[in-house]
Amino acid sequence: MRLALWSSKGVAHLAMHSAAEITELVTEMHGTIKRVPLPLGAGLSDARAAAPFPYRLISGVFRQLARGIGMLPVHADLTYQPPYALPIISALNGVCGDKLARWQSPLALPMSLRDSEGHAIAWGDLTGATPNTKIALYIHGLCMSDREWQAPTKQATDELMRSKGWQTGHLRYNSGRAIWQNGADLANWLEAANAAYPAREIVLIGHSMGGLLMRSAFAYAQDHGQSWPARVSKAAYLATPHLGAPLERAGNRLNTLLGHSPYTAPFMRLGNIRSAAIKDLRYGFISQVEHEQTQDIGSRDHRLQLNPLPDGMAHLLIAGSRNPEAAKNWVGDGLVPLYSALGQHNRAEKTLLAENITRLCFDHVDHLAMLSDVRVWDALTDWWLAP
Repeated sequence: MRLALWSSKGVAHLAMHSAAEITELVTEMHGTIKRVPLPLGAGLSDARAAAPFPYRLISGVFRQLARGIGMLPVHADLTYQPPYALPIISALNGVCGDKLARWQSPLALPMSLRDSEGHAIAWGDLTGATPNTKIALYIHGLCMSDREWQAPTKQATDELMRSKGWQTGHLRYNSGRAIWQNGADLANWLEAANAAYPAREIVLIGHSMGGLLMRSAFAYAQDHGQSWPARVSKAAYLATPHLGAPLERAGNRLNTLLGHSPYTAPFMRLGNIRSAAIKDLRYGFISQVEHEQTQDIGSRDHRLQLNPLPDGMAHLLIAGSRNPEAAKNWVGDGLVPLYSALGQHNRAEKTLLAENITRLCFDHVDHLAMLSDVRVWDALTDWWLAP
């Protein structure tokens, strides 16, 4: 019953904001047609002002209704809800999570630490009263959650590592927020948590965008003089688009074409539904300065070099390809090309380097199947156990 009420609240809240967005799109269309501009050229900046006032009134009513719905005191814990709830909400967060957060939607996932059963736990629950605890933290990718980590091969690895004194936790977060925002939150949380309950050793393992989140947290920690990275002995990046994802670049170019006519420019709103994190994946942006490039929809990657991997720890970059021929093109594992997952650019300053770095590639595995591929987990375990 509580889930039904909470779901109804979340859906109604999202529906009101969506109705307002559609109304504003129609407002721009009406204002543009009323001005009768030439068919080619930039969109009109004052198109909404030229539309009849009732459009703006209706949009405002939808926003106020959404605000009122959001204030209803209805809450639910997804841990004890049907298994389909979390995947749907995680996907929604990945697609438009930045807007859910801005709208203070009940569907926006907060950052939290979870055990293998999905229960919320604290850092102190992993370290306990022992200051010599070793902790492995898994970080999921876009549109995913801690649930996707629970494959039998990964669970077997966890059992082996627990026998060797390791404790495991899983990060759950709103994967649609800008990568730098989640990276800053992760860095601040690790700094506070490790100060209160110090771990002897930390290993970070990220899949897809989760690897970029790790790099973002490292960069933030370095800029703000945080100490937690000194506890990290190893960092693994599984199918992480260090150099970006071609699908997002293609989608961005298609959306840019709409801006060439004032009559189609309002429809760019539909393309811009995609979250800030998806736009960051265009080139693998991990910092606030880099993220601001994505605000220019036609922007290119103007970085002279990538944020380097931190020294003092071992790094493992794992890439996958759907077939051996994929090594020669952008297909890669279906979402991330090999060169991007391996952090290898044709320019040396944009190639990821570190004192201790290992690169591995596996054929006949796609982006999601990597989470359950025996070869991947065997290689990860061997690397993890190596001195």
